This record gives sequence, C-alpha cells and structure tokens, in this order.
Amino acid sequence: MLLDAFKLTGKTALVTGAGKGIGRAIALSYAQLGANVIGIARNQEELDSLAEEVRSHGVKALMIACDITDQQQVDHLPEKISSEFDALDILVNNAGAAGRGWGSLDKVDRRRFEDTLTINLTSAYSIIHGCLPLLRKGHNAAIINVSSALSWMVDKNFSAYAAAKAGMNQMTKVMAYELAPEIRVNGIAPGAVDTPSTAFIKQNEAMHKATTRWIPLQRMGDPMDIAWAAVYLASSASAFVSGKILEVDGGMQALPGSAIEANIHQQ
Repeated sequence: MLLDAFKLTGKTALVTGAGKGIGRAIALSYAQLGANVIGIARNQEELDSLAEEVRSHGVKALMIACDITDQQQVDHLPEKISSEFDALDILVNNAGAAGRGWGSLDKVDRRRFEDTLTINLTSAYSIIHGCLPLLRKGHNAAIINVSSALSWMVDKNFSAYAAAKAGMNQMTKVMAYELAPEIRVNGIAPGAVDTPSTAFIKQNEAMHKATTRWIPLQRMGDPMDIAWAAVYLASSASAFVSGKILEVDGGMQALPGSAIEANIHQQ
C-alpha cells in the first residue's frame, strides 16, 4: 500500500519547540503515525499536555523541559534521551524565534544579533552534534530543520533572523552531504503561519490583509500544513530526498517581484 510509506511505526522522534504551534502539530502527527515522541520546550505545562495527547495514540512520550539556548542543558539531552530510548530515528529542529533580533539596524546590536543566532541556528547545530551517536543507531534516520521564508525573502527589521535562517538552509545542505548515506538532512521553510506567536496578525485586519497579499493562495498557513511536510520528510516516502529546503509558503517564492508589486498596486 502506498500509504504504508508514510507510517512511522516503531520510530522515535525528537521535536524541539514542541509545546505549541508548529512543533506541537508535528509531534502529534508523528504520534498518530506510530512514532514515539520526545518533546522539548521550556514550558512544563505545555509539555504535560502534549505528553497526555501523544500517549493517547498508544505510543511512548518523553518530555524534557529545556532551554535550547543554554548549552549546559543541551549537553544533557543525549543522556536524558538514552535513559528511555536506545536510538533516534527523527530529529526536528523546530524551536526558533525572531525574538530580540527583530528591529532596525540602529537598535539591534551585536549581543541581540548573536542571541538570535543562538536560538535559531547555533542551538540546532548543538542538538544535532550531541544527538549524532543516537541518530547513527537509528534506522534510516532523518534530520529536519525548520527554517523560514525570511531565509530568502527581504523584509525590514529582520536582518538577524534572516541571517540565522539563511545559515540554517546552507547548514542543512552541507550536513546532508556530510552525513550521507546513513542520515538524510532536509529543511522546511514556512511562510506566514497562524500560530500563537502570530495571532496578532489575524487580530488586525489591515495587518492580515498586508500579510496575505504576498501569498498567492491568499491565506496564512496552518500548523498542519507544515506538519504534513515534516511527515513526508521523516518517512520512507522521501527516502531519496536529502539536502533540500521545502518551501511551504502558499506560493510566495513562486511569485516574481513584478507580480508582487502589481498585486500591491491593485489593493
């Protein structure tokens, strides 16, 4: 059966930023398809809620409260994972945020820039580095790095975040080459997605209109739009896919600049 290629039965997946939004959708999708789930987030209440729902699908759940910007906490992750699981089959680096890096060049100093790199890029590298022994014990392991449309598009006030996500894209491609053939490495670059952190967009009609006018499909994405891409890249359905960045953005990248300008003038 073709659908069998998407099953994750018996696999173990680690998802960072799993407490809400895209990370939660990915974690629950994996659980529904048979994977044990290791969720990482800072909020213990969110993790407890996720664990309960994961286990309702008949799989194991290990929730680890961890600040991925704290290297000491990250260093202890492999040990905590090994206490429950012998190997990792899937690693999703989803945690990230524009955070203190959002703002004009006048306001974002070196410290704020480096903080943005830490949460969006350095932490992902550190987690992959630390989990490599577990991934090498996995069965056809897959790493998925969640990037952003801002890794390629240009917008004001996002210099630090865009630099971090562009770096993640290139890191993904280099790692895919270095870790082949045992481990596949791919990325997902979401466009504007409706999550708790972007709720302010839909609450402001003018802002929502300004956001969706850049999207050919004329809507913001849903966390499940990203989760289905993460399912594909984690499953054997993508067994011959590595080193790719999958844009899940409602067609934003396909829209040439002239068409964007024409669309703006028509509003």
